[in-house]
Amino acid sequence: MRFVLDSMLGKLAKWLRVMGYDSYYKKRYTLSEIYSLSKERIFITKNTKLAMRIGGILLRKNNVEEQIEELKRYIELKPDPRNWFSRCIVCNTELISADPDDAKESVPEYVYIENKDKIKFCPLCNRFYWPGTHKERMVKKLKEWGF
Repeated sequence: MRFVLDSMLGKLAKWLRVMGYDSYYKKRYTLSEIYSLSKERIFITKNTKLAMRIGGILLRKNNVEEQIEELKRYIELKPDPRNWFSRCIVCNTELISADPDDAKESVPEYVYIENKDKIKFCPLCNRFYWPGTHKERMVKKLKEWGF
C-alpha cells in the first residue's frame, strides 16, 4: 500500500513510514498535486471538503494512536515487521545499508562499534539510522497498537 497524507497528518506519515509503508507527505500541496498523487496512492485527510472532492479516507481524530485505529477500520493495515524501519522517517526514501567508512565518520563511536553492520543510510537526505533505545521505544509502541 502507498499513501499520500494531507498537511495535517505529518505524525501519522512518520509512523506509517516506521511501519515500512510508502507514505508521501508535504506541509503544503496544491490541489492539482493532491489530485495527481491520489490517482496512484490512497489519500488520507482530515479535511472534510477534500475528502468529498477527491475521495480517500477521512480521519477525524487528532492523536496518532487514534488515527491509526481509525485507519485500521478503513483498510487492512497489517505491516510486516520485516519492513519496519526500512524507510527514512523524514523523506520517505527506502534506506540502504550504510557504507562502513561513511558511517564511522558520521555516527557516534559507540554506535559504530556496537552496530557496524546494522547502520542504515538515507541516500536522499543523508541521515543515518541504527538500532537503539529510540527504536526500542517505537517497537514497543507499535506492539501496543496491535502490530
